[in-house]
Amino acid sequence: MTNKASSDQSTPQEFSSDEWLRYTRHLQLPHIGVEGQLRLKKSRVLIVGAGGLGSPVSLYLAAAGVGRITIIDGDTIDLTNLQRQILFTTEQVGQSKAECAKKQLLALNPEIDVRAIQEHLSLENAKPLIAGVDLVIDCTDNFSTRYLINDICVLLKKPWLFASIHQFSGQCALFTPLKTEASACFRCLFPEKPSGDLADCNTAGVMGVLPGLLGTLQANEALKFLVGLPCALENVLLLAEAQEVEFRKIQLSKNQECPLCSKESIELSEEDYVLLKSDAPVCSISDNDGGDEQDDNQDGGKGGGNENNLTADVFLRYVDRPEYYLLDVRSEKEHSSFNIGGENIPLSCFEREFEESLMRLDKNKIILCYCQTGVRSAKALVVLERHQFVAKHLKHGLVELLKANRDRLR
Repeated sequence: MTNKASSDQSTPQEFSSDEWLRYTRHLQLPHIGVEGQLRLKKSRVLIVGAGGLGSPVSLYLAAAGVGRITIIDGDTIDLTNLQRQILFTTEQVGQSKAECAKKQLLALNPEIDVRAIQEHLSLENAKPLIAGVDLVIDCTDNFSTRYLINDICVLLKKPWLFASIHQFSGQCALFTPLKTEASACFRCLFPEKPSGDLADCNTAGVMGVLPGLLGTLQANEALKFLVGLPCALENVLLLAEAQEVEFRKIQLSKNQECPLCSKESIELSEEDYVLLKSDAPVCSISDNDGGDEQDDNQDGGKGGGNENNLTADVFLRYVDRPEYYLLDVRSEKEHSSFNIGGENIPLSCFEREFEESLMRLDKNKIILCYCQTGVRSAKALVVLERHQFVAKHLKHGLVELLKANRDRLR
């Protein structure tokens, strides 16, 4: 009698026993099964950005058994990330996002290959990275990188998944460049970078769960695409509103005058992909004086000269001096929730009732203004200078001050 177990051991197997057990629920699905799981195992994916979107995307793809996941992110973990970036822990603040993500994904699934690149995507590294994968997943928060992903993917005819978040709203789409004559690219939708001051999601605020929602949608479409299932978001833009829990789809079509995919040849210029501090995601903003600041993210905002834009260290040296007067220009709710001292006069009072609100300020003292990120205080600085006050403000606001002085101000 032949020993079946012995003979089977000499036969090459596609899965280890641990993999077979780990992916049982996928193997049981008629739409995935053995063939689909093998496709996942042989798939290669590039995730650009290991932040709020990259966290759920990478976790779900790793758990599902995507064979090789490359994560590129040049940033380090910041305490402000942890409200939504579930890949990381408090103890990892200051460490590389890409390296920490790799460690976490391998802890979740040691059967896969995870590669960490501690760089930002650039024209120099994008082409070789994208050429070697089956799918690119955009988990960034700026237009420059997004256009770079799109343009290289059009050039190499590679599919990519887009997502964008802002406050309570999000967008998601799967682009399959040049797959058919009707296939749209990102530039068909947004031919050029928007002009003017736009708030990014770090300064305009974002509901912590929102990138989890959009990232999970990206992971869902990614797994279906890699398995070979129809993708509902291919050539479709999904608009998601978390407040009302509403979803809307917009069918995309190729723009015959698209500055990229309508051309017979594609030329890439490094100038098109310079990551500017004023870059912003696809989102709209509203003007308000609450915690969600309208921020152009420029150093020091638009108020005063450079000598009036104080770094955190310099600002703290001035705070306790008698010739300086500390002024918090955030809302009353923000001030009562947390402050570093000083009088509270919201920026809205500057703009509406300057004389009544600020007549009690001593023009013989130097006014030190602060807010959350330095934008409202920069605007307050302009008004104060216009009314002959001597004033300075905290560049980058409480966010940078607290980062640099956590132990002192805790």
